[in-house]
Amino acid sequence: MKFAERYDGIVVGAGVAGLTAAVRMAQAGLRVLVMERHNVAGGCASFYQRGGYRFDVGATLVGGFGRRGVHSQIFSELGVQLVARRLDPAMVVYLGKQRILRYGDARWRAERIAAFGAEGEAFWRKQERLADLAWDFSGRMPALPVDASGLRAFVAALRPAHLGLLPALGKTLASIMPPGRSALRAFVDVQLLITAQCDADAADLAYAATALDLAREGTYHLDGGVAAISTALARSLRRLGGSIGYGIEAARAIVERGRVRGVEIAGGQFVPARSVVLAVPVQNAAELSADIRDAFGARIAALPQRWGAFMAYVGLPAEAVPADTALHHQVVLDPAAALGEGNSVFISLSAADESARARNGGRAVTLSTHTDVALWERAEHDGDYQCRAARARFHGNQRPEPRDDAVDEYASRGHDRNERRACDQHAACGS
Repeated sequence: MKFAERYDGIVVGAGVAGLTAAVRMAQAGLRVLVMERHNVAGGCASFYQRGGYRFDVGATLVGGFGRRGVHSQIFSELGVQLVARRLDPAMVVYLGKQRILRYGDARWRAERIAAFGAEGEAFWRKQERLADLAWDFSGRMPALPVDASGLRAFVAALRPAHLGLLPALGKTLASIMPPGRSALRAFVDVQLLITAQCDADAADLAYAATALDLAREGTYHLDGGVAAISTALARSLRRLGGSIGYGIEAARAIVERGRVRGVEIAGGQFVPARSVVLAVPVQNAAELSADIRDAFGARIAALPQRWGAFMAYVGLPAEAVPADTALHHQVVLDPAAALGEGNSVFISLSAADESARARNGGRAVTLSTHTDVALWERAEHDGDYQCRAARARFHGNQRPEPRDDAVDEYASRGHDRNERRACDQHAACGS
């Protein structure tokens, strides 16, 4: 694309966070450019189409559209209305043979007592009290983290009741939970895995309290899928005069003598800007910025396990799904075993009347299981990536015996020769 001589701001990454930042800048009258190396906006809230079905690539369930929700506030200011259906129950959770309806209203208390016993009520009361305080505080849009420029906005958002969050500082959610493994702990951990990307031992107490509270605050299914958010933000940005450059890979943010100069893109071209927002994972931000790498490199290297997701996308005909089937399900095969890697799976279906997402009244289904990114990095380094991917696609996390008929069936479904070769060699694959 043809770049302007200079931008007030460049945002690297056209995910929901990056687009929201860009829209805010454009609302303030600034000239802003978003750089996105993919050919579509959204990041993990993006989509792709195949065979008459439209699939969410990552996130499938959202909050933020309730009374205090950040999406509600932003889209209200933009004059944009998305069709967001509140779900109650938000999802059906299966812990082995146990079935739990995750309600967001008064029914949740009876459901959780039936599932976990009355001894867990002290935990749920603390969780909801902290969540109420945190939702109220975050709904006032304070500037975080607090620095000199954002101190006034932070103080304006603060209320005396918010001091009740102070005892939560430096603690994890596990600090207020009953000790030991239990159905309650398994439920909390698997819910946090999809909202906070970690379990109760690692999740910050106040943040985890809100992450567990999404159903009560409001969980929504968007017509058109989660990508409706990024699509609406991208259109609003262009309407406000901002620009999005697709297929542009940022190489590094240029800072000289403490002042931002702009962004160098792959190929060496320099795009000047007064400010740069890196709306990408922190590991990628460190690759783009020497300042971030120098200041936080050791902390980034010491971060615990990084979760990714192994996804499967399925197009189903209308008759394959009973009419009363919930749209979202969380399944844990063995609550006593480690989560992810096929033991915990999140399943989302498009609504029956979403004709734009599935042909002839069918349903677009997304399945995801968390997976340790390091396993795939190691497989790529060892040359076993295709082998591991083929086994995961066809066999899940079970180590199979070699079967020629299974290989032939797998290949007959249209997978390429590399995948067939990897599947054919699965008996020799590492774990």
